[in-house]
Amino acid sequence: MLKWCSYCQQFQGETPPFEDLSVTYGLCRRCESEHPDIFISDVVEHSEFLRRVYHSLYEAGRRNDLPSAQQLVKDAIAANFKPVDILLGILSPLLYKIGEQWRSGTITVAEEHEFTAFSERVIELIEASMQQGRTRRRAGVPRYFLMNAPGNTHTLAIRILALWLESRSICTPTVVNHLDLQELAQHVIKAAPNALLISMALPQQLNGVAAISALVGELPAGARPKIIVGGYAIKSGLVRFVPGADLVTDINLLGTS
Repeated sequence: MLKWCSYCQQFQGETPPFEDLSVTYGLCRRCESEHPDIFISDVVEHSEFLRRVYHSLYEAGRRNDLPSAQQLVKDAIAANFKPVDILLGILSPLLYKIGEQWRSGTITVAEEHEFTAFSERVIELIEASMQQGRTRRRAGVPRYFLMNAPGNTHTLAIRILALWLESRSICTPTVVNHLDLQELAQHVIKAAPNALLISMALPQQLNGVAAISALVGELPAGARPKIIVGGYAIKSGLVRFVPGADLVTDINLLGTS
């Protein structure tokens, strides 16, 4: 689940069950120390705001109403939301909800595709908001390559992850499509990233990820990035081991990798 401080309106990380991308509300340590009574009107008012934005953005998505989404993003930022946290605390849970509705048959494939296209435009809105206050990447911090596992065609997750990493001044990551293995090897050697992050949605993609890990393991020692694997297959525990790779369930752990 995604942890969210219902007072300062900031994303706090992830907590078990990791495969459940709904939001659990609470107070971060700082807000808890400043507001020991969680039932006073001020705290309750703040906690209701995220829910209102969440439901309003969901309805805007179902109507394909981009102007309403633009206003919601502005309102959320004015209420102290970090732009990238809107992606993590609102859009990601909505995409999860839409995916569950599609799996249960309550919405059609076309409706799921329409909401995905709407979400891509919301990501573009958030990215534009982030660019206004963007600072240069700190020297000496790790450079990440982000890529989907072979067979994972959904790109929204790694786009959101790229923006989150950049918002933390960890790096300006490079998102790469799945390449022929030898082409990927040359790409890695040339760019020399410190880490290769792979998003694996399904356990059936394990062989492809293991092949990439094995390829990287054969590179010269000085050109061998760390392999980090995340995604639904990892969060849900469907895959618990990838040879030569570290598995990450909580996005905040990437800030220390």
